[in-house]
Amino acid sequence: MRKNIAEEYLETILYLTKDGGRAKTRDIARSMDIKPPSVSEMLLKLREEGLVDYAPYEGALLTEPGRAQALQIERRHQLLETFLVDTLGVELETAHDEACELEHSISESTVDKICAFLGHPRYCPDDHLITKGECCEKAEACTPLSEMNEGDEAVIRVVTVDSSTRDYLISLGFLPDVLVSIKKKLPSRGLLVRIKGSEIAIGRDVARKIMVSKVA
Repeated sequence: MRKNIAEEYLETILYLTKDGGRAKTRDIARSMDIKPPSVSEMLLKLREEGLVDYAPYEGALLTEPGRAQALQIERRHQLLETFLVDTLGVELETAHDEACELEHSISESTVDKICAFLGHPRYCPDDHLITKGECCEKAEACTPLSEMNEGDEAVIRVVTVDSSTRDYLISLGFLPDVLVSIKKKLPSRGLLVRIKGSEIAIGRDVARKIMVSKVA
């Protein structure tokens, strides 16, 4: 079974069952522009793999493993769409179509990096809630850079500043998984930090929005 096709089915069933009902064969066929007999055949295959609970004339529901996969696929799509719209300025309709293509080939580790780069957004451009990933849960346990002490070292996890400030910070090397050390607390309550071989002064307001994990 082709991975792309199976993922498209799972994502479609997830969308069609958000109201709690079953996804009817005709509705899946209409949504995916596929003939009903082909849909029935694929649903039987997905049932064999334990991904859907399907009965002819009744429709399909996602099993627990199927729902977990579908939510993962949906999250990939939402984050890709958000990245294309918010960072690259792609029109929403175009971003939606391109995210549909990219979501089947991108790795989960890359998706997590995109999520961190965007500051773990809660909503995608069409205002739908984005499913949290493990990277989001880890970020919630992080500490603002502003709370680090002189001599501390930390790894950047999330940068949650506005897009223009983020672009500036990225040019200085403030990226997820990069090591930063606190050289000095400044009188202005800012910080002098060392990152990628350079010493840089940043204000407290910005440092508060850079979430880090302290290195023991």
